[in-house]
Amino acid sequence: MVAFYQHRINQQATAIYENKKPLFEIPLDQEFELAQNLNLTGESQRKYDQLLSQYKNIHETLIPSIDDKIKEVKEDTKGVNFIRSRQKWIETNQLIEDVEDQVKSIQAGLVQLQDLDKQHNIAITDLEKQYQDLRQQLLEQNEKLGPSIDALEKMLANIEDQFDEFTTLTKKGDHDSAETILSELNATTDQLKDYMEIIPGLNQELQTEFPEQIQELGRGYQMITQQGFNFENDTFETQLEHVKTQVKQNNDNLAALNVDVAKDVNIDISHRIDHLYQFLEDAIEDKKIVDEKVTVIAKYIDHLRRQNTDLTRKLERLNIDYVLDHKEIENNRQYTEQIRAMGMEAMRQKEAIQRGQAVYSRIRADQQQIMRNLEQIEASQKELYNQVIDLPAEEEQARQTLRKFDLEMRNKKRRIDNHNLPGMPSDYSNSFNAVIKEIERLSQALNQPKVDVEEVSKQELIIQSDMDNLEEMTTKLIDDAVLAEESLQFANRFINTDPDIAAASKKAHIAFDHDFNYTKSLATIATALESQYPGSYQKIEQEYFAAKAPVTNNESQETEE
Repeated sequence: MVAFYQHRINQQATAIYENKKPLFEIPLDQEFELAQNLNLTGESQRKYDQLLSQYKNIHETLIPSIDDKIKEVKEDTKGVNFIRSRQKWIETNQLIEDVEDQVKSIQAGLVQLQDLDKQHNIAITDLEKQYQDLRQQLLEQNEKLGPSIDALEKMLANIEDQFDEFTTLTKKGDHDSAETILSELNATTDQLKDYMEIIPGLNQELQTEFPEQIQELGRGYQMITQQGFNFENDTFETQLEHVKTQVKQNNDNLAALNVDVAKDVNIDISHRIDHLYQFLEDAIEDKKIVDEKVTVIAKYIDHLRRQNTDLTRKLERLNIDYVLDHKEIENNRQYTEQIRAMGMEAMRQKEAIQRGQAVYSRIRADQQQIMRNLEQIEASQKELYNQVIDLPAEEEQARQTLRKFDLEMRNKKRRIDNHNLPGMPSDYSNSFNAVIKEIERLSQALNQPKVDVEEVSKQELIIQSDMDNLEEMTTKLIDDAVLAEESLQFANRFINTDPDIAAASKKAHIAFDHDFNYTKSLATIATALESQYPGSYQKIEQEYFAAKAPVTNNESQETEE
């Protein structure tokens, strides 16, 4: 077992030795020589010295220390203190890893120094060309850059001063300090480029577009006010002056290179100008609509006035012959007054326009309301007209209905008389006479000096309902009477031989001849017949209704003729 551990630790020590070899294979001496040839100064030189010091420490101190530890590990393999040998092996391995990390860091630092030198020399050439181009652009765009030109030239001069400092530091080899300045230089150069790209557009708006639009708005406002336009709470000129002030102040923002502020102000100016243009466009549109509506409203009012006059005449004529109990006359007078009021308002508007005192936006809104009012009046006129125009036709229809009722009542009486009945039941007589009286009242209503057509219509509905009920009563009365007579005649065959039939026949005759209760008479004799001779009454009834159908149809045809 001891021999096994000794052999294993010895292998590990050999592995440590092999791990150390790559530390000597990295060509850092050559890298340091190349960096030294850059003629470094300042912060770059200090960084170089720091890297060199680290490198010397590795070769003079750390690597010899690693060699010593490897030897100790190998010596320990000859003894039996395995725990101590393993601990030294771990420490040696960790030291090798630390040295490897330091070597890589030193190598990266040297590469960075060399790269910065290359980058800075390239930057010098590139920036020098950019500044020449920017200087040329400033000369060429002097007018486009407007009030910003002086500040931009000063900004470029400051950038060029920074560039000179950067160039000096680069040539001296102080690349770390040069890198700091280069970052600032790039940011400032980009900002200058952005300004030179943005400012011409802003300046164009401030020097040309906005002033032209302001002049156009001023001329437009002056023109429409001279043409008689008026406005409520008019702040147009105040708003226009505010825009002028904004334009002037924003030139100062450009001169101070407050470009972001200038952009926001230009946007606000543009919105305000758009609002003022919209104000003028709305005013012109209002006048156009108002001028059109003046004629339309005048014609509409004349139309409704004539229509209302015709309606008034119709109502006056109808009021002679008919009861108008829904305030038709009063409502029509209200329409007349409303039309008159609308006409006066339209006239005031027209006079205000002629005097040059019109506020077209307000008149337009008022005209819209007038049109809505006139449309409502016309709808009410039509509704009223439809209510009364059919009164004569409704009266004539009622007279025809009256004649129909009278004819139907005569026909009912004739139908009953044709059967030569001994008399009428009291309930039927009462219903019949009640309908006669209703018809008489309807006739009286139609013969009044002023016919109440609505009341007449109500009476018609009542009479028709009562007539329908009376028709059912009449039909039942005749059916019961005829069936009772036929059943009594059939029963005569059995009077002498069947006491029950004889008794029932006697009672049925009393109900028929003295009480005029044909329903009771029929029920009495029919019950007796069915009791004594089943099916006998059913046969009588079936034959009666079978024979009745054609007769009823003939009676209906005779009535219509």
